[in-house]
Amino acid sequence: MQGLSGMMSVTGTPEVSPLRAGFPVADTLGGMAAAFAVAAALVRRERTGSGAYLDVSMLEAALTAMGWVTSNYLITGRPPRPMGNENFTAAPSGTFRTADGYLNIAANRQQQFATLCRLIGRAELLADERFAHPADRKAHRDELRAEIEKGLAERAAGEWEEILADAGVPAARVLSVPDALGLEQLAERDFVRTLPFPDGRGRELRVLGSPFRVDGEPAAATAPPPLLGQHTEQVLAELGYSPQEIDAMKERGAI
Repeated sequence: MQGLSGMMSVTGTPEVSPLRAGFPVADTLGGMAAAFAVAAALVRRERTGSGAYLDVSMLEAALTAMGWVTSNYLITGRPPRPMGNENFTAAPSGTFRTADGYLNIAANRQQQFATLCRLIGRAELLADERFAHPADRKAHRDELRAEIEKGLAERAAGEWEEILADAGVPAARVLSVPDALGLEQLAERDFVRTLPFPDGRGRELRVLGSPFRVDGEPAAATAPPPLLGQHTEQVLAELGYSPQEIDAMKERGAI
């Protein structure tokens, strides 16, 4: 689906594209679209008493999630191209090298650009004709990147994140998955939960919570997932099978 939707064609740099995302993004988007459709159908049922037949397309969910990539083509007729970590709509807006790692910066507005230049010790960039206006910065994004990274080389990514964010310039480190899961804000929100392992041997099972809260409370799992076949007999009984029929299935190896 990533390939069929065009996602892969705009992911990566011109040298390595097409490139898949490192996780099943189309599957996830399809599931979210389905959940939204179910919620909308439930609201309709509550209001009108009528049910609904839902048809959810993973391909269409992927295309609608691509935002300006698809809308810009439909409106202007210009095919999008892979731009690596750059932001098509603005510059400087992308991923930049610091003293010890990478930092995402989105200095999209003129005031944010001016603040960025001042904080990294490159105020002279504001007088450079190549970077005077947003359109100029997009046209010379490669040169601008090189100049900004000279200033960013003076500090670590974590330091710049705090300095820039505090000054109103959106910025955040590029983290590994383990580092992301260890963020203090996730611990504060109790996002990663620890449950008993379902095999009963006292092991711990760490799982993710829900990305939303209802009335301030997280919608998180309170019990571990079942083992394969753990509830088969219970489900069969609920479907009306007698204990004798279930035993017969077990003897035949059907369950």
